[in-house]
Amino acid sequence: MSEPTIGTIEQEFHTLYGAGAYAEAYQLATREAWRFPASAQATVYNWRFCTASLMGEPDLALRLLEEALDAGYWYGEADLREDQDLAMLRGWPEFERLVARAGARRDEVQARAQPLLKVIVPDHGTAPYPLLLALHGNSSNLAESERYWRSAAEHGWLVALPQSSQAMGEHSYGWNDHSWAVREIKQLAAAIAAGYPIDPARSVVAGFSMGGGLAATLALGGELDVCGFVAVGPFLAHVESVRPLLEVQRARPLRAYLVASQRDEYCYSVAQRLAALLPPHGIPCEVELHPDLGHAFPPEFERSLLRGLDFIIS
Repeated sequence: MSEPTIGTIEQEFHTLYGAGAYAEAYQLATREAWRFPASAQATVYNWRFCTASLMGEPDLALRLLEEALDAGYWYGEADLREDQDLAMLRGWPEFERLVARAGARRDEVQARAQPLLKVIVPDHGTAPYPLLLALHGNSSNLAESERYWRSAAEHGWLVALPQSSQAMGEHSYGWNDHSWAVREIKQLAAAIAAGYPIDPARSVVAGFSMGGGLAATLALGGELDVCGFVAVGPFLAHVESVRPLLEVQRARPLRAYLVASQRDEYCYSVAQRLAALLPPHGIPCEVELHPDLGHAFPPEFERSLLRGLDFIIS
């Protein structure tokens, strides 16, 4: 039996969590935490204290949250207060103390945070290169995101991986402030265009979860000169907000490729709604459905990514 990978563990965790099997999800995260790099430990702790809370184990949840803070990790104060997984802890003095401690640490880190960009230039192919601009999800970073998108460079794509400066935790960033995110991504995209030989006619923006929703709005709103977007488990707080963007005059025609799972209920509904809205406005859209996946990248995502990129530039 092969050793589990970070990707398969993540997928199994989200499948168990999505099915309400919180004790099993907690046991998995606790047992396999050692396999994850330091940059991902804040996320693993989050999995553990959230599932502990959902299991009805408040003392365990509080102990794990404090253990995470003692280890140097931290979480956004508002994120902890608003997380429905932690609803049973609201009002507990110990929870409020830990939330305030996490918020103070977050303010310190946010004051130092800067946007980052990693560019992977293909070692074969001819310039100008097709561009894949790939956005991490919330509570993630470019190091965690890179393993899913870098395979495109092996197929001749220049892969650009931005990291948001909106701090959400230790080594953890997000795109919650939309105006801030759009401004930052446009600046990074301009730097890519100025520094590398890319082909706008074969430029694609992509992302996972909140990054996928942001990729969709950047493309649909004409904020980036791209020919399409790939969104994996796309999250949009208000799907109807894209309607005005469908009337925008863009530099070139768009195509969209969506990857979704029926077990990822909310993001699946976002993908289905986008798939209904886009084609009547001249934007071809294909949905790759994984019924049992949950909110995660599918196994062998390289194949999904290449199918999506081929669909968009065909």
